[in-house]
Amino acid sequence: MPTIAQPRPIKILAVTDSDSYVKWAAATLEQLDERFAPAILAVRSPIAPSPSQWSTALHATRYAGQELELLSMPALQHTLHASNPDIVLLAGTGPVMEVVAEIAVRLPRPPALISGIPGMALPARRKGIEFRSRVHSMIVHSRHEQVEYGALMDSMGVSQNLVLSHLPFLPPRSEPCTDPITSLVFTPQALVPHSAAQRSRILLALHAAAINHPTVRVIVKVRALAGERQTHNERFPYDALWEELCQADPTLDPGAVEFKTGPLVDYLVPGAAHVTVSSTAALESMAAGLPTMILSDFGVNERLLNSVYAQSGCVGGLADMTELNFGTPSAQWLTDNYFHDEPSQLPAHLMELAAATRSGQLPRYPILNRHKHRRRIARNWLRSTISPGMLQALAATLGGLKCALKKVL
Repeated sequence: MPTIAQPRPIKILAVTDSDSYVKWAAATLEQLDERFAPAILAVRSPIAPSPSQWSTALHATRYAGQELELLSMPALQHTLHASNPDIVLLAGTGPVMEVVAEIAVRLPRPPALISGIPGMALPARRKGIEFRSRVHSMIVHSRHEQVEYGALMDSMGVSQNLVLSHLPFLPPRSEPCTDPITSLVFTPQALVPHSAAQRSRILLALHAAAINHPTVRVIVKVRALAGERQTHNERFPYDALWEELCQADPTLDPGAVEFKTGPLVDYLVPGAAHVTVSSTAALESMAAGLPTMILSDFGVNERLLNSVYAQSGCVGGLADMTELNFGTPSAQWLTDNYFHDEPSQLPAHLMELAAATRSGQLPRYPILNRHKHRRRIARNWLRSTISPGMLQALAATLGGLKCALKKVL
């Protein structure tokens, strides 16, 4: 009796460019079943992950142990052509992914393009959508995101699918933990607060918490140590600031505040309490049922990227943190923001995208702002192709030439 041929697995290739996107892409692909053949790679960029960041981001996924290889754009073009994926997951920052999308749409058999943001993605930004204007679908992780992105895309005339899924590294929410607090974990956000003075206030409040509660470990769980790059460049790394503060004030105990790297899950354990200014990490501690606080001293607004937490019930000040005074998350807020009950739409949607790829029926979306698009493509192709040292030398040469021309002209 003749055997029935099994459909070949859907080939999905995730292209990443920074530590947080690597973590999100790996966790997203980890959810897929045997119908899919997923792979992950990284392209060269100024914010490319270090080997240790890469290893941490792939922890506990099928990709654990995969060595980091940073591909130039020409190498990526060759890889995409050779592997002929059905779908490319654009898991990276907008400017870099705009280049990847441009490469993908020019392949002999263009793949479907799907993108997303690696965590809390509010407020929705026009520029983020503009960078991804060639994308067929966008993954959102909450009802709130679905509404905001849908309204913004409609106003921009963008016709992408919005696919509701769950944050892939966010487990179902546990019952509130009743253990006494034995560790206070602070997770920094690279962009906010912006100033060294504000960051120093946080560190001094953490020090005060350690002194007030000597049985509680105070930990700053950094994504990168000073000198390592991240998705967003951190101007004033907390570990470097703490060193400066301790050198300037001998009354501070340098060992009262610990700085740790590695997977956050290792620190969000029973007895931990979690504090941040603005970070998706707050959702991870909420999921674990742990006391969670969004600091309000510097504002709760769109500029600080933490407005989504305003009605969460978990907003507090540095004084609350110092006294370990934590609130309780609102049930309605949890449902609207990342803890919805609906099953993920992603697997079924990926099947639809793959079918459209294989039948040659993928839509082609127009470029938004074509003039700026061409300039950005050229700039970010160079940044992802030429080594950082050569880029610096080229910038210095061009800068000198510009000065010389000004003198002549």
